[in-house]
Amino acid sequence: MSNILTPEEFERLLGQREGETLEFKREMPASSDLAKLVTAFYNTRGGTIIFGVEDETRQRVGVTNPEGIEGGIVNILRARCSLDVMPAIEVLSSQGKEFVVVTCPQGAHKPYLASGETRPYVRIGSSNREAQDEEVRRLYVEGSEGGFEALPCRGATLADLSERLVAAYIRQRETTSGQRLMLSSTELLRSLGCLVQQGEEFAPTHAGVALFAEDPQRLITQAEVACVRFKGVDVVSYIDRRDLRGPLYQLVDDAEQFVYRHMKIGRRIEGFAGVEYREYPAEAVREAIVNAVVHRDYSRRGQHIRVFMFDDRIEVYSPGTLPPGVSLEKMRRLEPQSVQRNPIIVGVLRDLGSRYIERLGTGIRRIAVAMEAHALPRPRFEEIGSEFRVTLMGPGEQFMTEIQARPAWTLELNERQVEAMLYLNSHGRITNREYQALADVSYDTAHRDLSELLERNLIRREGKGRSTHYLPAI
Repeated sequence: MSNILTPEEFERLLGQREGETLEFKREMPASSDLAKLVTAFYNTRGGTIIFGVEDETRQRVGVTNPEGIEGGIVNILRARCSLDVMPAIEVLSSQGKEFVVVTCPQGAHKPYLASGETRPYVRIGSSNREAQDEEVRRLYVEGSEGGFEALPCRGATLADLSERLVAAYIRQRETTSGQRLMLSSTELLRSLGCLVQQGEEFAPTHAGVALFAEDPQRLITQAEVACVRFKGVDVVSYIDRRDLRGPLYQLVDDAEQFVYRHMKIGRRIEGFAGVEYREYPAEAVREAIVNAVVHRDYSRRGQHIRVFMFDDRIEVYSPGTLPPGVSLEKMRRLEPQSVQRNPIIVGVLRDLGSRYIERLGTGIRRIAVAMEAHALPRPRFEEIGSEFRVTLMGPGEQFMTEIQARPAWTLELNERQVEAMLYLNSHGRITNREYQALADVSYDTAHRDLSELLERNLIRREGKGRSTHYLPAI
């Protein structure tokens, strides 16, 4: 079996400091400490333990009995941890010394407990500690069959779901599928995962409220989206701020419009056509916002999606680390990954059409392709604490340079003549009177400008007298 880590990746780890996903051990710790460490990794973001490195100095001392350490680890984990998937254990060499490397995944069925412990452990920085009440609750939500979105929303009733929004969804789904939905509203919402039965009554789930309530933030306060246009390139002062409320599809639309409202828009001349040119590609902006709304961890109270716009970039923050099975490295390599934290939300937005979700698992790649087609850098994907951040770098001052770049035919023409050529391309013809109205000039000025265009063989004249008009030369 091939190694989990390549030699290059192993050397890179050895050069890092201990942190949330990395721990050094000179030798085997006590069995209880190892169990707490491994379960903490499983309960948080996964991580790597390297045996044979001094944790404080990072000195490489190696291990003398790697097979014995490997066997001891397996025995301890089987005896003291209830893991659904065992970590990968391998022996690697560096600078003539041997090391044992344990690679722990992020667990899919949290929480994981070490035997004898009443509370799960989580990884905070480079240390392990008992999870607090809110963290324990979130671990159970993350490890539940349907996650937070599938749980009943406290305080919500059927009356909180909008008949208007449900009817709009039904119309859109019937249009897309070409078939009538022979279900009542209650049956439909239950089949989607937006209602659950509690005793004799039906209760809306968090997904149901987020998707079909007119004001879901009244019940799920963390579902707001904060949009801020900052002045300059830092967060010292801002020009505009909006705290968006409404069902999830509306949050996507409103956040997108906020960005467009503050985005520079110019016009480039391509051939003989004027082409509107945005500072950022629309598809990249929309995909970044959709991904944040669809994949955020809604169980994290007090944290909102944030769309920050600066002079040189856009940052989209989504609460929650990546779900189990999603790799940041694969994301940076633009490899498709279709693990869903909120499959109910994904399903409903997908039913609303490709405007929200086109093909599952390909959104990250579409952002990158759109940015590259716009001659902009690839997006940056990062985990910052308990959040995921996508950064779209803009053209900055280069934006105006690109707009001002003109094709050769515009050289030595005045702005009126350039506008006339663009008008000709879109309308097919122009008269002297139309030129006067377009450029707000007299008959004589229009005649002179058009005569120069004739001399340069950019246009040709047809007709006589009042029927005289001008056409593109080509």
